[in-house]
Amino acid sequence: MAKRLTLVAYDALSVIALACLLSCAVVVPAYAYIDPSVMTYTIQAVAGVAVALSTLAGVALRRGRKTLMRVLDIDENARREIEADVHRTGPDGAILREDGSAKVLQPAFDRIAAEIAEQEGQEAFSGGKSAKGGKRAKRRPTSYAPSWKERLVYGFIAAFFFTFTIFFVAPLEIVAGAASELIYSIGDVWWVPILPDIGIIAFITLVLTLLRGRAFNFALVAVVAVGLCAYVQALVLNYSLPAADGATIFWADYMTMQIVSSAVWIAIIVAALAFAILHRRRAQGVAAVISVFLVLVQAVGLASLVIAPAGGNSTPTGGKVVLTEDQLFTVNPKHNVIVFILDTYDTAYLTNVMKNNPNVLDGLTGFTNYENATSAMIPTRFAIPEMMTGQMPSFDEKFSTYKDERYARSDFLEKIYNANYSIGLYTDSMRISQLSDEEQYGITSKTVNMHDLPDSMMNVPGTLYSLYQMGLYRDVLWPFKWAFWYYTDQINESLTLYQDGAPPEETIYLIDDIRYYNRLCDFGLSLEEGNYDGAYRFIHLLGSHYPFSYDENVNDLGEDNSSVLRQSEGAIKIVTTYIEELKRLGVYENTTIIITADHGYWTITLDPIEETSTPIMFVKPEQSAEADARPIVVDEKPVSHLDLQATVLDAMGLDYSEYSNRDEWAGYSMFRDIDPDRKRYYLTTDSEPDLTEVQFREYLIDGNALDWDNWSETGRTIDAQE
Repeated sequence: MAKRLTLVAYDALSVIALACLLSCAVVVPAYAYIDPSVMTYTIQAVAGVAVALSTLAGVALRRGRKTLMRVLDIDENARREIEADVHRTGPDGAILREDGSAKVLQPAFDRIAAEIAEQEGQEAFSGGKSAKGGKRAKRRPTSYAPSWKERLVYGFIAAFFFTFTIFFVAPLEIVAGAASELIYSIGDVWWVPILPDIGIIAFITLVLTLLRGRAFNFALVAVVAVGLCAYVQALVLNYSLPAADGATIFWADYMTMQIVSSAVWIAIIVAALAFAILHRRRAQGVAAVISVFLVLVQAVGLASLVIAPAGGNSTPTGGKVVLTEDQLFTVNPKHNVIVFILDTYDTAYLTNVMKNNPNVLDGLTGFTNYENATSAMIPTRFAIPEMMTGQMPSFDEKFSTYKDERYARSDFLEKIYNANYSIGLYTDSMRISQLSDEEQYGITSKTVNMHDLPDSMMNVPGTLYSLYQMGLYRDVLWPFKWAFWYYTDQINESLTLYQDGAPPEETIYLIDDIRYYNRLCDFGLSLEEGNYDGAYRFIHLLGSHYPFSYDENVNDLGEDNSSVLRQSEGAIKIVTTYIEELKRLGVYENTTIIITADHGYWTITLDPIEETSTPIMFVKPEQSAEADARPIVVDEKPVSHLDLQATVLDAMGLDYSEYSNRDEWAGYSMFRDIDPDRKRYYLTTDSEPDLTEVQFREYLIDGNALDWDNWSETGRTIDAQE
């Protein structure tokens, strides 16, 4: 009894020791910024260490328990059925003692050995001759031939690891990392690939189970090796992977990574197959251990994304709110302020378009072309929120604080809402998904087009196709990535189910210029209902941004079959068609229109910029019919995107003083006098090839923004990673 109580006490102390070890994970959290692109890999690495340490702890405690039982003279095999001991025997069949002397003779040994030799074709022990007294019998090589049940288990483990890595973890991690760009979050789509993945697992398992011998061994190890290669590819071999922004990729520019990636894949697969040849049985066990280990590690990382996704995706009522097409083609009979954002439309593009077609701007009657215009921030993911809020980052605070608080600090939309204007915001770049549910609801509740997302709006087959496309793009070796390349707008289109006749409030707004233009031509504009005093519409179109897919008449030419100049001219046609509809409804005179870009020409680089970036800026105020009929004029005022909020509020007759009473970020109403010697400030972004922003550089523009000599760095920067 004392021995047993001692053993129980040891077990209890082991449990307490493990609990103390686990308590190390429950500590006061330390807050730090970690790049989302490496977050899941960090979690997987930590999970791997945790699994290894727990295995080590288990082995240590088990061995300690055995040692204690030996000291206490407790038989571990008591009350168990134990097979007889195996003994070493001599040539004459005698069982040998440890000192080599014979212990017991077995006269029947020779006869039994001869019978075995005859049945199995092995050599007899007597003189090296066969039992029939003739030639030497050939020795059959020993081999490991697993039963079908073993093949089933090993095959399932390998198939699960392969499928889980490429077709489940990879796409869901991408969705989680792109929560701000994609319509659906990981919480919305996680269930879509489950049944197809089960089918893939079942198919691979069946094929492996049907194979035998070396074929099974090679196929099993090959499946695990490919899964391991995909894991390594995502972990360390995707350096400089092109961003999914629609730009045309010249894959020959990435030849070094293609060679490195291919070499690593070949090395892993060849080494695995060689190991399978030399160590057949052991190879299958090692493959199973690697599979189980990496499944556990990836599961921990994925669980962290599902349990605590980046940013909220729902309102307090629990539904996911998205931007729909509701009120996209309505205007107010009393007063309107319309802002068109033609993405990436630089003044340099317009200059070249006008060389080919000098009459391209004839439809913009009553407008002023402010050629001397600058952006405030770049690229789109920072420019659009600035246009929505008028807030710029400070050099005295962390950039993460600015991102979290920029909407809360602004009352721009609230002023418009309180003035009884209907607000329609049509863009995919608001960047509010990281805000709390309450903050999101505070924004969406002020709009006429942000609604809960019905489940019927998801295109399940398209979602599955997109998930697999994203997963393969991330995990395949470089030479094959071109086949699975995608861009964000394409994925959003695949996720969304457009139903003929579906009401606008159940149709998600996507940046699709061709669709927008066709619907504008088919249905035109109409007057909105409701007791509003005016309407504010913020409409974000693709404009001069790649991929270039339509011509100057907005005809669909197919992806990358157009050019930046043809598409830029087509974007102006879309806007002039909208203007014609305003004139048809008789509301053109009481409508203020601003046509600009979120930014001008921009390249992904870590180096300082070397040329100007000047977005187009066309502005038409509410004015008389005579003024609206005059041709467009050019004005060289030094304007900026910092002036957008003041101009919009001024057009509505509201107070805009808070947007003009700032230091370097001061804004002006473009309808008022602007100091011709005004100095403007502009933040550009230093980014990695995968669009990960590193820092912001401040530039001073002193003079005409079209002249590069008037641009200079101030020397001030903001760390984008803080």
